Amino acid sequence: MNQYHLWRIGLFGLMNHVVKTCTCGMLVMACLLINYSKATAQEHLDANLVQNALKQAANTEVAFIADVHLHDIYAAPATLAFGHGSQDVTSFDANTSGMSSQKSGSANQFPKDPETQAPLLMRSMQSQLTSTRLFNENYFAFRAALDDIADRGIKLVALPGDFSDDGQPANVKALARILDEYHTRYGMRFFAITGNHDPVRPFTRPGGKPDFLAAKGNEAAIYSPDHIRCINNRAWHCMDDIREWGYREIMQTLKNHGFSANTQDLLYETPFDSIEYEKRGWQWCDEASCIFMPDASYLVEPIKDVWLLAIDANVYIPKGQYADGNFKGSGNAGYNALLTYKPALLQWITTIVKRAKANNKRLIAFSHFPMADFYDNTQSQLESLFGKSSNQLKRMPLPTTTEALDETGLKLHMAGHMHLYDVAPPENPTGLVNIQVPSLAAYQPGYSVVTLLPDQHAKVETIIQREVEDFDRLFPIYYKEWQYRQRGGQTLWNKDILTSPHYLDFTEHHLKEVVRQRYVENEWPNALSTYIKNHTIGDVINQSPCPDLTKDLPVEITSQPALVLAYDYYKLRNAGAFADISGREKWYISGFNEDRLTGCSLPIANDLQRLLIGFLSLLHNAALAIDRTEVTVKGV
Repeated sequence: MNQYHLWRIGLFGLMNHVVKTCTCGMLVMACLLINYSKATAQEHLDANLVQNALKQAANTEVAFIADVHLHDIYAAPATLAFGHGSQDVTSFDANTSGMSSQKSGSANQFPKDPETQAPLLMRSMQSQLTSTRLFNENYFAFRAALDDIADRGIKLVALPGDFSDDGQPANVKALARILDEYHTRYGMRFFAITGNHDPVRPFTRPGGKPDFLAAKGNEAAIYSPDHIRCINNRAWHCMDDIREWGYREIMQTLKNHGFSANTQDLLYETPFDSIEYEKRGWQWCDEASCIFMPDASYLVEPIKDVWLLAIDANVYIPKGQYADGNFKGSGNAGYNALLTYKPALLQWITTIVKRAKANNKRLIAFSHFPMADFYDNTQSQLESLFGKSSNQLKRMPLPTTTEALDETGLKLHMAGHMHLYDVAPPENPTGLVNIQVPSLAAYQPGYSVVTLLPDQHAKVETIIQREVEDFDRLFPIYYKEWQYRQRGGQTLWNKDILTSPHYLDFTEHHLKEVVRQRYVENEWPNALSTYIKNHTIGDVINQSPCPDLTKDLPVEITSQPALVLAYDYYKLRNAGAFADISGREKWYISGFNEDRLTGCSLPIANDLQRLLIGFLSLLHNAALAIDRTEVTVKGV
């Protein structure tokens, strides 16, 4: 049988690449024309197949919910209260000599749901207002987002990590129940991938926190029985469900939601040619021994021609000898460390991209960690102003890291981790686009939706979750906490947060308190922090070498507390175009531009002036770099 090697480059190219037959005269020309016709027909057929594949996948929508940090406020205490659980809770009483195991009565020491009187496993408001995320309200916000997604008719939902607060059994099992519920009710399918909070370390370990809330309004330490605080009788309660699960337990509990193959999937594979946990991982070796490091990455085709690539970008760097089993957390490692510790994963991603292109698949990648700059090229300013370890700059992908990821051929990556909305455009028109999906647990709360378009483009839209039913359900409990702190002379949070009319406003109050209590108080240079906390915006400008800037600013701006400048910066940085700063961004863009700041008439006289000028410039750049709320990505 004659064989033809056809390079689809026209008749003259074909003449050079016909192998066998076609040996003389008119027969040669006839043969060439016949085979050219075959090649042309094949080209049209392939083109039609591509177009049909694009059309079939077109208008497919995939929702991405990042950083849910689900905390089940209705966890163990409710079970204990009504005697349905077999789990012991051990409580520490400071007035007795030690610990006592209880199955009844202990639930009365927990706060009660104002409506049902069920005991609640809550974190304190103080702990929330010094953290980059909320804890308790996430339980309600997650369900609200899923309801909204269901109303939109979206059936595919991806969770790019930190779906639980710390991988605790109570929270992971609660997540599984919620996902099961929405799958049953709406036919929704969920695809989770791991984050640095799930798991906190690769293997199960003791866990707990010192800032849960007790019924009286005080903070209370709750840990797992194997934690040193329980062993030494220094915990208020000890509960098994507060452990920090490792990979095995999390993947097993969520096996129906991405971590294992499903009969509905057209394709499911891992980098290891196996879906068995024991084979899904890497062998890491030092001079003395080797360890198995799990990896949850997978590729799935939930509907025809749509590929979802879930990348486990966690890297738990060993501390000391590998055999010791001690690991650093993965929060600051990200893709910078992945290139060193998981090079084969990058090769697998490259192979997936090539296969997707060859088979006309629409490929969307997602993972917990960012693949590109998420601070709009202001890293050097942040380092100069606040220091190299500030603002979670250790999490910033190096330019060489982003370049290596771009070389895999990926076009669209949906990330979480930073609790902010950002779009990192590609270095070239057809390169990698990294989208930072906002967290439901921070300002502004939301999720993103990718819609596949028929022209090999994808539209990415971000939806803000303004309304959340029951977001204020716990307010009476928080007020009791505030009163307790006031009586005890403890640091007070701003109780105005308890007047929030909707969830979006609640997250804005949360951000303001984090800015006031954490960022400005602890992460800013002392001179800048002190001045900002005690002066007005007008004072800031007059104290800078650029007092003439006040000429363009209305008095309703210059008379406001200077802390407003800090609030506005973090709002713009975290929410981009979604940030509501009452139109002040136009003043920051026009009034604090580089020409005006560098052209000041007065020389910089002291370090405070340098810091003030640096911050005003940073604020200008944040206002200037506002990302669009909807973007189109090519080549997806």
